Amino acid sequence: MKRPLVLLLFIVSAAAGVMPPGTVFAQTSDSVNFGFGGVPGLMNHCDSNVYIFEYEHMLADSKFTVLGRGSEVDYQFDDGIYREEGKPRGVEVGARYYFDGGMTGFFIGGTVGYWTADWTFTSDKGTVNEAQGKGDADSIRANVDMGGRFPLGSSAVSIVPALNIGKYFSSTSCEYTVPALLIGTACSQDTKVQAYIFLSVMVGIGF
Repeated sequence: MKRPLVLLLFIVSAAAGVMPPGTVFAQTSDSVNFGFGGVPGLMNHCDSNVYIFEYEHMLADSKFTVLGRGSEVDYQFDDGIYREEGKPRGVEVGARYYFDGGMTGFFIGGTVGYWTADWTFTSDKGTVNEAQGKGDADSIRANVDMGGRFPLGSSAVSIVPALNIGKYFSSTSCEYTVPALLIGTACSQDTKVQAYIFLSVMVGIGF
């Protein structure tokens, strides 16, 4: 995950560096954005891939956009004693404020939406008390993103890096699958990944 993220951040920096002063950016009122994210070094014991698809629309005579987003996360948490793997999926709606207007430059935004997840866990790893199980969760997720939209020259294509911070407000259930004595028994284990922070890079295509 780290190598492609670093590569795209390098491309963003390079693009910003080669754009001559006075470049006129293509103005757009709608955009399709797609990309990925991850948590290199930002969350202890956790690694993830985040896949994002958005539709974003600029409100007339304002610096605000509204957006709809679909996302999927593939994560692993492992602190040496407890291991968890899961795949949350969700849809969200929200808004962004562009400080310079015109759907270019720096922004701050937020979304809220419905998420569902399936996850598996292993507790007390490597001990006589080791147990395994599976769970599911239904969540409302609140997310704040801070980043920028940087057009490539005068084209309608932009690079959109952002820092995302948020939390899942979840209702969960789980049951044991190992050991045999506990198979099917309800457990009280909750998912370890609720609050999060991650970096994302998207490509935006305006129209």
